[in-house]
Amino acid sequence: MRRFWSLLHMGIAILCLPALPAAAQPHEAQPQVAQTVPVAPQDQAPISEPVLQLHSGHRASDEWRFSLGVGGLYAPTYLGSNNYDLDPLPLIDIRYRDRLFLSTRDGLGINLLSGSNWRAGPVLKYRRGRDQDDDAALHGLGDVDPAGEIGGFVHYDLRPFTMGAEIRQGFGGHDGVIGDLFFTWTTLFNDRTQLSLGPKLSLGSRDFTESYFGIDANQAARSGYQRYEADGVFVSYGLGASLTYQLGDGWALGGFAGVDRLEGDAADSPIVDQAGSATQGRVGLSIGYSFGTGK
Repeated sequence: MRRFWSLLHMGIAILCLPALPAAAQPHEAQPQVAQTVPVAPQDQAPISEPVLQLHSGHRASDEWRFSLGVGGLYAPTYLGSNNYDLDPLPLIDIRYRDRLFLSTRDGLGINLLSGSNWRAGPVLKYRRGRDQDDDAALHGLGDVDPAGEIGGFVHYDLRPFTMGAEIRQGFGGHDGVIGDLFFTWTTLFNDRTQLSLGPKLSLGSRDFTESYFGIDANQAARSGYQRYEADGVFVSYGLGASLTYQLGDGWALGGFAGVDRLEGDAADSPIVDQAGSATQGRVGLSIGYSFGTGK
């Protein structure tokens, strides 16, 4: 646990240092593209939000900005599985004055502190549960309830690059601590097409990895796996990319692809090493509509 906190604190400190001189500068709201990429389940850390503007249904003067849509994501049946399912996914993104946001991707949060090129604040996210009937490899392990995760974030914008970090405490389905670090490059091919891609790293405490990768004595007796205690720190690293194409009149198409590699005790868990795969791919498509109100 001490190693986990040291690594996470170091990552957040590195991200915060460039933003500190900007704290005294007036904040200029940066327009954001409508969220049109499929929303990865919360067991897959998403890449950062786009940082360049495309023509969308939002106006710079809008107080409220909405993006609504539907999509599908082809991804592993559970974190560590080698079986894949295609699941429908909702697309909801609501933002108020570049201050408050509610999103199926970014969770519920407030840009409480901000400068000319950085923002930070509290965030609340949802992590879906895991049903032992989702995959034959999970039989006998029991279900993992859905979890809430509350914590904070810091994002730093140096266009065309973005970097950020989140740290969250789980409750409900797990009681662990999770940290996500990302770095993203974004570019416009033309006035309709935007590409974002970059690496990311996910860290987790022992309580987190035990909830999703550990096997206690009762689970071992029911499932046939050997008992396994999972420690924390590194969970996964990966690369993700999203492509957004604006159709016009507020409509946009989105595509998302990525691959993660489970690490450490997560990768060595029997449900990964014996029955699944440490390599986790995903791909998805969506269509969304964006609009704004106010002023």
